[in-house]
Amino acid sequence: MAQVLNYEIACLQTRSRAVSLDEEERDRDIRENIARIGEMIDYVTAFGNSEVRLAVLPEYSINARWQRLELEDWFRLCTTIPGPYTELLGEKAKQRNIFIAANLFEVHPDFPRRFFNCSFLIDPSGAVILKHWKNNNNAWVFPYTTPSDIYTEFCARFGRENLFPVARTEIGNIGLITCGELGFPENARCTMMNGAEILAHLTSEPHNMSHGDVYNWEAYRMTRAYENKCYLAAANIGMYEGATRGLFGSHGDSGIYSFDGGCINRIRGAGEATIKAPVDLNALRRARAKPFHPVTIRAEMYAREYEASVGWPNDGFADRPIESIEETRAQFRRLVEERRARGIDIAPREWPEDD
Repeated sequence: MAQVLNYEIACLQTRSRAVSLDEEERDRDIRENIARIGEMIDYVTAFGNSEVRLAVLPEYSINARWQRLELEDWFRLCTTIPGPYTELLGEKAKQRNIFIAANLFEVHPDFPRRFFNCSFLIDPSGAVILKHWKNNNNAWVFPYTTPSDIYTEFCARFGRENLFPVARTEIGNIGLITCGELGFPENARCTMMNGAEILAHLTSEPHNMSHGDVYNWEAYRMTRAYENKCYLAAANIGMYEGATRGLFGSHGDSGIYSFDGGCINRIRGAGEATIKAPVDLNALRRARAKPFHPVTIRAEMYAREYEASVGWPNDGFADRPIESIEETRAQFRRLVEERRARGIDIAPREWPEDD
């Protein structure tokens, strides 16, 4: 496998349709989302001056809805990976000789009555070569299952290395981070520790009530790139078509970041757009040979602190599937109360106490 040391990464900030729960309309909606993605890939790899070898798509850009649903409705949105929709993306990867990082809601035959938020990587032959089930944010958002919820069975079937998987390719070692996972530094760190040089961040970041949230996401990206000496390519939804949160419910701001934490290229704000930026793997590898190096991380010391902390338990939903978001929210609240009971956190006061 001949190494490609210099090339470009592209991020697609898509206008994505919320797919219907009706079977026929759902298939049409998904295929229209993929067709539009294909047009954008054609654009960013065209005109004879493109060196794009990796295209990164947003989370939820193909088969999602952005609203509260019953579990059976979530299953209606899901597909298999590989499956008919990854085949469509695979054809585009072959046509353009690129890798594509994409995201779908997935059902898996070995895990009945569960669904997964799956980011995956397709190679230029059209094959799915890496799958990553999202580790975070089912505590509050959607009732998908995460690897930690079924930790023992997941590791037995797929291997512990696939908690934070990395694809070793001719364009470098590629890992995937999904949306809110970026706010938990362990996801990027563990993926880097497994060898990742490129972190594809497939994300779906909305406008929130706090104005600072946009800047928080930018800070996450720069920090994760710098502290792990990785390139990081973050593709966010540009516009939501048919979503309850509104057409411009996303802040957009997709960006590509160097291993020194600097932003190489970005989209300013929301809307449908594409960007690309250069990669120099040799420069990254030289930087990793200097004193800031993964082996200087005090991993063993930190591990002891994690073992003693209050946190989301492994195998918390191993015996039965998650039926609703209320179950994960209840677990979240129990853990908050446990930290308070141990004297780690202090509960806020609703009213000032009398003097």
